Amino acid sequence: MAIQSRLATGYWMRKAILTVLFVSFGCWAAYDGWILFPSEAASWREYNDVYLPLESRVREGGTLIGDDARTWNELKSKYPQAPKERTELDVWIQRWLILPVCFGVSALFLVTWALSARRVYTYNDDGSLVAPEGTFRADEMTGIDMTRWMSKSIAMLEISGGPKGGGRAVKLDAWIYADLEDVIESLNRRFHPEEYKSEAADADADDAEDDVVVVDQVAGLLGDSAADAGQEEEFSDDDLDESERDR
Repeated sequence: MAIQSRLATGYWMRKAILTVLFVSFGCWAAYDGWILFPSEAASWREYNDVYLPLESRVREGGTLIGDDARTWNELKSKYPQAPKERTELDVWIQRWLILPVCFGVSALFLVTWALSARRVYTYNDDGSLVAPEGTFRADEMTGIDMTRWMSKSIAMLEISGGPKGGGRAVKLDAWIYADLEDVIESLNRRFHPEEYKSEAADADADDAEDDVVVVDQVAGLLGDSAADAGQEEEFSDDDLDESERDR
């Protein structure tokens, strides 16, 4: 039966989580850039440009009258403590740096997700492979490079001798595509059968050792049972002799 790849659950879930996170950060930056930070910046300017000069006049012994006195009383109740400092640069960073970066990264995740979902690998019963790079017959496949398999879950399928032999290489990424590991294993068995023969020999040796251990354990149990039976028989004979002497 043909083996067809699909997006690995772990891969698309990571993409989804990261997309949601960066969209959330972008919305947060939009709120800060257009609502919160401008409001805080206006309060900071009012506090520094209006309230502090009036407060300084009062502390120096001056008298406030009319609009100055009314403004000073209003701002004094409005700012029991200094507001948070926000500058125009802070607003600009939220609007034109953090927001575009967050939404841009989110868009990049979505695009790579969509492109990866469109790529499908099908390994047919006749040994041919249908990949996004093209369709390759079994006799066109000349080897498989497993150098990055343990570290990256990536294998490179060599076509017509691979890059070194004038051909090409097709990347098989089992971290992104589920069921592609089965395809890679089938191809690896084809090109490196000696690895699986040695594994089978090791497995047979382990089974043989396990059988020996089991036999030894059974023999030990049987020996213990026989010894216990001999002791019981000896004990019974002694009891019988003692009973005859008593009579």
